[in-house]
Amino acid sequence: MIIKQIFNNNIVSTVDDKNQELLILGRGIGFNYRAGDPIDESRIEKVFRLQDAKIYEKFKATVMEVPIEILQVTDDIVSLARTQLNKKISDGIYVSLSDHIHFAVQRLQQDMIVRNPLSWEIQHFYKAEYDVAKEALHILRERLGIEFPKEEISNIALHFVNAEINDSMSDVTQMMKLLQEIMNIIKYHFNVEFDEDSVNYFRFITHLKYFCQRVITHTSHDDAEEYLYEVVKKNYPETFKCIRKIEKFIQKNYEYTMTHSEQLYLTLHLERLMKSK
Repeated sequence: MIIKQIFNNNIVSTVDDKNQELLILGRGIGFNYRAGDPIDESRIEKVFRLQDAKIYEKFKATVMEVPIEILQVTDDIVSLARTQLNKKISDGIYVSLSDHIHFAVQRLQQDMIVRNPLSWEIQHFYKAEYDVAKEALHILRERLGIEFPKEEISNIALHFVNAEINDSMSDVTQMMKLLQEIMNIIKYHFNVEFDEDSVNYFRFITHLKYFCQRVITHTSHDDAEEYLYEVVKKNYPETFKCIRKIEKFIQKNYEYTMTHSEQLYLTLHLERLMKSK
C-alpha cells in the first residue's frame, strides 16, 4: 500500500485495488513519511473503509481534530453495536460518536455533566441500544482510563438509534416524544401498566417505532383490504376506540392522517399486547 495523503503522524490515507480511499490509523505511521511512500504495514492498527463519499469526507475532517485513542475506541464500540444489535448502522456514526466522545472527555475535564432529557424514554423504548451503551462505558473506561458518568449511557445509546434509522437527531427526538405520547394515551385509555420486559411489549414497541417514524417523516403506508379493516373494527371495538384517540391526537398535533392500514395493524398489535396482560 502506498500513502496517498498524510493527515498527521498517526493517520494516513491510501487506495485499494478498486481505487477506494481508505484511512489507516497507527502510531507513527505518518511520521517522517511523504505521499507516495509505501506504508509500514507493521504499524497499522485500524483501517476505515467508508462507503458513503459524503460521510467519508466528514470523517477525514474529524480525524484531524479527534485523538487517535478516541477514533480507535469509537471503532471498537461501533463493531460491538453492529454485532450485538444485529442491525444496519450507518457509517455516519463514526463521525457523530467520535465527535461526541471527544467533547464528552473535554466536558468531564471541566466537571460538566450533560443530562439527556430523553433518558427514561431511551432506556425503556431502546433497551438493546441502552445495554450496548452500558458496555461502551466499560470499554471507554478500560481504553481511555476515564470514568464516564451514567448519564452518558443514554447519550451514546441515542447515537445508535440515530444511526439505525439513518435520520437526523431532531427526528429521533421527535419520534421518541411521539412514542411516549401514544403510550400515555394507551395507558390512560385502558388504565393499565405493562410489563416492559415481556416479549409482547417488545414486539408492540418495535411496531410502534416504525409507525412513529412514518408520522415524523410524513411517509404514509396503506395496503389494507377494506374488508379486513371492517372486521377488525367490529371484533375489537374497545381497542379500536383507543386507536381512534391516537388518530385524532396525531392529526391535531402532527398533521398526519393515519391510513386504514396503519389503524388496522396498530389495532391488531395492541389487541395482542392487551391479551397478554
